[in-house]
Amino acid sequence: MNLPARYLSFLTFILTAGFADAGEVSLNYAREAWFGMRHDVCNALKLCTEFEKKPPENALLKAYYGASAAASPACLGNPAKKISYFRRGKALIAEAVLLEPGNFEIRFLRFATQSKAPSFLDYNQDIAEDKRFLVDNLDKGRKTVRNKRIFDMMLEFLLTSDRLNAREKNLITQASLTAE
Repeated sequence: MNLPARYLSFLTFILTAGFADAGEVSLNYAREAWFGMRHDVCNALKLCTEFEKKPPENALLKAYYGASAAASPACLGNPAKKISYFRRGKALIAEAVLLEPGNFEIRFLRFATQSKAPSFLDYNQDIAEDKRFLVDNLDKGRKTVRNKRIFDMMLEFLLTSDRLNAREKNLITQASLTAE
């Protein structure tokens, strides 16, 4: 009887140790990895893989999970996997927006994802609404993002986007100048 009890204890330790390593992705890690796609597009797949270990409950982290999943097909070869990742990404972003529709960062991630999605995927229906929300809520965004470098990268993305007109880009430029 004693041997099976020790074996069971050892097996329990081994199984729980594996789960302890699979902690939730931090917001800072998610931000850095997602914005790191500028230099390595496969950061999206790496981030998505980290989120798969322990899917987030938090709406903002769900949005990063969705945005990374939707961008992951660039690093996948199998067409079925590409579609699967993209669809999962869309669903996660939609869920995050439903949970927190007034969250600047979530709306930014949806805008960025839809802006970069190939037109044949027909994932662009919220671009105008998100663009309007982002431009109208720059001050709110600065206060809620709370990380100047990340917020500046968001503004840079918006400024280089072909989805904004000259007036909107001017508003963003003015907002970034007044923050310095």
